[in-house]
Amino acid sequence: MKKNKFIPRPGHSDYSAHIKYKGFNDFRGGGHFSGRLTAPLVAAGVVAKKLIGSIKIEARIVEIGGEANYEERLNNAIQSGDSLGGIIECVISEVPIGLGEPFFDSLESVIAHAAFSIPAVKAIEFGRGFESAKITGSAMNDEIISSEGKTSTNNAGGVNGGISNGNNIVFRIAVKPTSSISKTQNSIDIRTGEQTELSIKGRHDACIALRVPPVLEAVSAICIADLIMLNQAY
Repeated sequence: MKKNKFIPRPGHSDYSAHIKYKGFNDFRGGGHFSGRLTAPLVAAGVVAKKLIGSIKIEARIVEIGGEANYEERLNNAIQSGDSLGGIIECVISEVPIGLGEPFFDSLESVIAHAAFSIPAVKAIEFGRGFESAKITGSAMNDEIISSEGKTSTNNAGGVNGGISNGNNIVFRIAVKPTSSISKTQNSIDIRTGEQTELSIKGRHDACIALRVPPVLEAVSAICIADLIMLNQAY
């Protein structure tokens, strides 16, 4: 069965958007929930990168489907009509001390707000992130080794108290597997409420995480440019 306005894709926003917008959501290609809408983010990021001077932003794929060498894993998913997610790491270097606020507009929350605007992003962590809940303070604390705020380690990911500390800002995002897959899944027909099967035909990316690094760099640049201008206003 091809994609149908009344048969929502499992894992996609089709059903929640249909309810929220009373059936007026554009289901073709995902509408406002499609990764295609990252194009204007990248365009804005080009402008933002010109505003942040010597600050450098680099994003890279860490793993796809849990594998660093992911080609075979990805090919297997494609052959089986399935999809995979991935993890993208972003490093922002040459960041001055003092960007970000200690409360609502912490550096982490500003970046997280923008990162979650990228379709399919489901999680974010800074520095050692969730791993920090499993270790001791002596293992987590970054010892300060210079008056410029440089530390011997960077477990905090370059942020303390919501404010940049002079080290590289390091964070990772998790991108979920593509919802549109050719493997048969169960859904419902919104018109009748009855269960039905759904299999998406046509061309669909088996892993949209592959396309995310330039988008993540763009939204990061927008956030850093905004925080720099805020600092200048102060």
